[in-house]
Amino acid sequence: MLVRDHMSRHVVSVEPQQTVEDVRQLFKRRRIRQAPVQEENRVVGIITDRDVRSAKNGTIKVANAMTAKPFIISPDASVDEAARMLRTYKIGALPVVAEKRLEGILTASDVLDAFVELSGVGEPTYRLVLSGKMSKQSEARLRRIVDHNHGELKWLHRAAKPPETHLRLRVRRVDDVVTELEAEGFDVARVVSAKKR
Repeated sequence: MLVRDHMSRHVVSVEPQQTVEDVRQLFKRRRIRQAPVQEENRVVGIITDRDVRSAKNGTIKVANAMTAKPFIISPDASVDEAARMLRTYKIGALPVVAEKRLEGILTASDVLDAFVELSGVGEPTYRLVLSGKMSKQSEARLRRIVDHNHGELKWLHRAAKPPETHLRLRVRRVDDVVTELEAEGFDVARVVSAKKR
């Protein structure tokens, strides 16, 4: 999953000489919480709703309220790397820059959307919980059963306490998978359907 596939391309940016009040009104009108600051088509900062709220009065210039030299990311970077940066530096967005040009912005919400897409919970899927420890051979058998039923394993997680395996899969007939798993000696404790909201 690449940043370019999950970023917002229609970026609202501001200039350093604008006032904080200009930005406050812009954020309210566009329903956004951060904007890159550009000067001569170069990203020189980022201003957030927190910066706007912290400003003593609305006549302060963006240049004096923004974070200069913000963390940026390439459109070819992976979304998980972007997530690590957002978490590590406790920031809400990354300007996406290629060849010194602003290409988009990636927000924490965009990263969460990418995670939902990757996990499969946003589409009709099933989460199965299998009791007991899972060896590499057992996992290989499980994968063969899913493949045999034309399913797609979205993710698999082994929990130590209690020993069980959680997995999410997309398959047409989950009952067939459960029947085959149980016939192979797996203990299927729960099947939960992901419902789209």
